[in-house]
Amino acid sequence: MFAASVRFGRGLGLLGLVIFLVGCAYPRRSTSLSPAPSPRAGTGSAPANVWKLEFRSGQIPPRDRSGREWDDGEGPDAFIRFYRGGELLWESEPVHDSLTPTFEATLPRNVYLPPDEPLRIELWDAGVSNQIIGVWRGTGLPPNALPDADAGIMLEGGASLLFRIHTPETHRGIGITEYEVRGKSLRIVSVERFSPAGRAGLEAGDDITAIGGRSIGDYGTAAAASALSMAMDRQEPLQVVRHGQPRSVTVDRDLTWLTM
Repeated sequence: MFAASVRFGRGLGLLGLVIFLVGCAYPRRSTSLSPAPSPRAGTGSAPANVWKLEFRSGQIPPRDRSGREWDDGEGPDAFIRFYRGGELLWESEPVHDSLTPTFEATLPRNVYLPPDEPLRIELWDAGVSNQIIGVWRGTGLPPNALPDADAGIMLEGGASLLFRIHTPETHRGIGITEYEVRGKSLRIVSVERFSPAGRAGLEAGDDITAIGGRSIGDYGTAAAASALSMAMDRQEPLQVVRHGQPRSVTVDRDLTWLTM
């Protein structure tokens, strides 16, 4: 009886701890973000090495590495995996039963592709064989990659792919993608690298304690969210605390480029 009571009491204690932790969770919000037209020539440009990346089509040998026909003669179900620096950024949907697959697939965000970053592109068969078709490895984009023009790469294994790079898409917004409402401060959770907030040096973990000289506690949750989104256009300074050190930050009015 005593042991059962102890177990029951411990269970209530753990339940109370869970309820306490859940109750202490801070609500999370994001600042407003809207599509914007790309800058006209001479009025600004995208960050270096940021592109919209599209995979267009492929050519696959009629036999796999072991000399057998793909998937009992039906052709491979080809899909692409794209890696940067060893991290898988994106995977395409398969194109079924084709030695000449047409992907016409664009990555959902712009991609940051610096010239010193290792890249890897893999072509796989999702069919019966479930095996890799070929691999391309390089550092940065290949030299034949030009804006809005097809560029080809040869994969180890004999297959090839056509891709294109395009002018990256732009958005309008301060670029603080997520923050926590903590009563007297807004704790930044994530920031877009190529955005007004990113260019101003704001980072995850920074606490915004005032906007335009008015404290977050005075605003209230809804008004603070609106003020943070509009601080860029109004050019109102943000009071930011990092590791206990306060500083004033004013973000620019330039565009945001969402990247992978």
